[in-house]
Amino acid sequence: RKSTWGDPACLKALRNVVGNKCWYSEVPLEGADPNVDHFHPKGRVKVIDEKFEPTGETLSGYWWWGFEWRNFRLAAMHANQRRVDEETNGGKADYFPVLGARAVEPTDYSLCIEQIIPLDPCSISDVALLWFDPNGVPSCSSWRAKPSDAEIFRVKASIWLYHLDKGEIKDKRRFHMEQIYLDLKNANTHYVLWKTIPNNQISKNSFDTSIATLKLKLADSSDFVSAKKCALRAATAEFEWIFDFGLL
Repeated sequence: RKSTWGDPACLKALRNVVGNKCWYSEVPLEGADPNVDHFHPKGRVKVIDEKFEPTGETLSGYWWWGFEWRNFRLAAMHANQRRVDEETNGGKADYFPVLGARAVEPTDYSLCIEQIIPLDPCSISDVALLWFDPNGVPSCSSWRAKPSDAEIFRVKASIWLYHLDKGEIKDKRRFHMEQIYLDLKNANTHYVLWKTIPNNQISKNSFDTSIATLKLKLADSSDFVSAKKCALRAATAEFEWIFDFGLL
């Protein structure tokens, strides 16, 4: 493993994509052992039913994609390894549900047309399906459009698979979302003073600084950035200038 998926060069390349964080949960990986997950499991696939209950059936994995770099995802242990006890139930492990037929050897990765149920963190349209409420609880987004039943099911499956509803992670999301809202309130104070007092260059400069700080916190490499953007979207009715200055 150290000369393959655990090779420092491989880990460095994955960290360079969106920073040193889990691609599934956006948990920071500083001080933790990162997992290089195979999005399509390479060894075996454990089958689950529509209620996310294991059926006991096991299928062959996507072994021919074992060294396919497009199949790699940087993951935290809680998202990648199964954990089930009185307080928690999550972790992707060897579960990989699809609708219909699975890809067969030797399908090229770019030609795979499986109807995959788990949300792929490398898919912009998949990531857009996730929503986080002010308490950091994940669900299916209905911010711009009503989701379909299929989209809701995919999100529920992904929450279960990636352990996105783990208690301590929800608490961390909530903290970051609260901080973004406080940053918005602070920026709005400067905005109002700038707009209501003629030639108020000091408030204008302070507002510019606030926007720059917010953009740093909303960078793709930032921890829990998806949750932060949900806090931002929820605040658009209160702070209409959010759209005007490129925050969304």
